[in-house]
Amino acid sequence: MRPLVMMSVVTALTLLHAEPIDDALAGFDESPSGTKQTGLSSDDALAGFDDTSDTPTSQTASADDALAGFDDAEGKGGSQDVTQIDDANCTMCQSDIAPPEQAAFWSDLSGYVKQQAVYSYLGDAPHDGVTSLRSTLFVDFEHKFDNGWKLKTNARAFYDGVYDLRDQPYTQQECKALHSEVELFDAYLEGSITEKLDFRIGRQVVVWGRSDTIRITDVLNPIDNRQPGMVDIEDLRLPVAMAKFDYYVGSWRVTPIVILEQRFTKDPPFGSQFNPSAIPLPAEEKPHDPTYALSVGGEFSGWDVNFYAARLYDDSKFIVDPLGLNALIKHRKTNMYGAAMNYLNGSWLIKGEAAYFDTLHYTMAPNKTLARLDALVGVEYNGIADTMISYDLSVRHFTSYDARLGLSSITAPGGRQVRLIPVERDTWQQAFRVRSDLWNDTLHANYLISLFGKRADEGGFQRLWADYDINDDWKATVGVVDYIGGSTLFDYVKDDDLLFAEIRYSF
Repeated sequence: MRPLVMMSVVTALTLLHAEPIDDALAGFDESPSGTKQTGLSSDDALAGFDDTSDTPTSQTASADDALAGFDDAEGKGGSQDVTQIDDANCTMCQSDIAPPEQAAFWSDLSGYVKQQAVYSYLGDAPHDGVTSLRSTLFVDFEHKFDNGWKLKTNARAFYDGVYDLRDQPYTQQECKALHSEVELFDAYLEGSITEKLDFRIGRQVVVWGRSDTIRITDVLNPIDNRQPGMVDIEDLRLPVAMAKFDYYVGSWRVTPIVILEQRFTKDPPFGSQFNPSAIPLPAEEKPHDPTYALSVGGEFSGWDVNFYAARLYDDSKFIVDPLGLNALIKHRKTNMYGAAMNYLNGSWLIKGEAAYFDTLHYTMAPNKTLARLDALVGVEYNGIADTMISYDLSVRHFTSYDARLGLSSITAPGGRQVRLIPVERDTWQQAFRVRSDLWNDTLHANYLISLFGKRADEGGFQRLWADYDINDDWKATVGVVDYIGGSTLFDYVKDDDLLFAEIRYSF
């Protein structure tokens, strides 16, 4: 039994063959900071800047104002320290009235604490049995100023006690990445410069595209794939520092973006359950120069459309000199041009996406520039009460191709064979999803299956899970992930199924 989970295979073998992780396993899908794609326009989740504060600004009358028109009551020790407030005929001590700024500060805070457990019932040591006991704290602060501008920031801290409870030979890289972490997520300021121009600057998530499962045009934010298979893409996205403008012209919105921070997908570390590599990966080069993107979208009666263009660093990795002493993981810039649209007809939502990448580099063909066209069509049906059913079909087609990408192994110095995941000219993926809300919307049952291959016979995964709202503050989740063999990639993980459960308290 190999203790390999799908995203780890994608990670290491992608680095050897530079297959993009989200291309191979898109749909391993949920950063606490992500914005969910719903309705007709996914970009709308981050536009408009019309959020309102949960707590209005409190105004407390002074003691003199409250007692205006009343004779001062003097006693031996001086004036009474009691203010008569003619509100529900109650008498309140001034010392009991919280200062306005203190009340506003605490009312702007929210978040949750969560305890998660993961069990690998077919895994091998040290990743067998209970493989994770992660405790998570997420804190969010959101404040709206009197002028309408809003400040939002949140952070997450987690601690996985399994690394203390189990005496196992974990690698240093695994412990560093998965034992504990404190990270800043969203951190931005937004507001309206003019009636037609909005502005947001700071770490944020900008969702492009329409699919909830397969990433085609959704290229601006990397994802956290260190614990794959248990959540959807919407909660895996990692915020990136950007300066974003939204200019409104009639039914259209023009959104130029400057990407100020270069972040890439977080992959399973060497030695972890999700990483099959026999040796640590080489160092990774991290660029720091800004990149640029543009979205132009319109919303109309029954349909919407967006056009995209970006000059950005490709999130997929490739290795320079992979078998030499100077091996280095690099990212190179690519030009992306794409479009996405929704069409609503009664209970049916039809969606489509397309993206063209003209400058891609792969480990097996490092000196050759390749081009690829990605496309998706999908349908969503909401005609059954409290139930949503969706199906997406995508293909990634190389318009320029190198036969070396299809190799399944190479010979290293000394005659050692290094196994690779071949990258075919066409990669097909299908995803079917069902969600149903039961028991007065307190139980949310979900099923997702994602399969690769034109005939859905090249592996994939399926996930079944349920969320139960115990009350307004408490929620419980249980689920199972089943990996399906059928290709070199998924045969690595077909026996590494997972059970997971969590309890969450929101405040």
